[in-house]
Amino acid sequence: MEQPTILAMYSGGLDSLGMIYKLLTDPEYKDYGVHIHHIHNKNIERRDRAEAVVVDLVLKELKQLGFNFVYSESEIASQPYNGKFMFDSDTINFFAGYICSVNPNIVNVAMGMQANDHNLSLEDRRKRADKILAAFTDVKKIYPVLEMTKREIQDSLPATLKRMFWSCRRPVYTEKNIAPCGKCDTCVKLKEQGIIN
Repeated sequence: MEQPTILAMYSGGLDSLGMIYKLLTDPEYKDYGVHIHHIHNKNIERRDRAEAVVVDLVLKELKQLGFNFVYSESEIASQPYNGKFMFDSDTINFFAGYICSVNPNIVNVAMGMQANDHNLSLEDRRKRADKILAAFTDVKKIYPVLEMTKREIQDSLPATLKRMFWSCRRPVYTEKNIAPCGKCDTCVKLKEQGIIN
C-alpha cells in the first residue's frame, strides 16, 4: 500500500493556509502524505481571481521551503438563483468526495475550520456538506487548526507566508491592484485580531 494521504482542501485563505502548514510540519502528521486541492469557485463574489494569485505564490513558497506535497485543482462556475448562490462548503465537499472516491490512499479530508467558526448559523450548511461528502466516500474530516484563532494561525506561519493569504469575500479589482473590501465578515474578523488594517 502506498503512503496514507491527507487531502487538504485549500481555499487560499488564512485558515486553510495555516492548516496546510500544520499538516506539513507538525509531527502528528509526519507519517502522511499531503495532497493539496484548490477549487477555482467562480460566482458573484468574484474571489476566484484573487485566490488564484495567492495560491500560486504559496505553492511556490512551500516548494522553496522544501516541502513535498501533491497539488491538484478544480473549477466550478455557478450563477445566482433567487439571490442565492452555491456555498463554498457545498463545492469543497463535492470535490473532496470525488477525489477520495478515486484515490484509496486518502485516509482523511482536512478542512481549515478554526476557533472563530463555531456558530449555529453555519450548522445547517455543515450538515449538508457532510452529506455531500458521504455520498462519495466514508473518509472522515479532520480540522487541524480547529482550536486556533486567526491570530494564532498567522503567528504559527514563517515570515515568508504570514501575508500570503486571501480571505476577503468581496475583493475590489482595479487595473493595477486587488484589494480587500475591508467590510465583509472575514475582513472584520481579521481587523479585530490585528491581522489587517
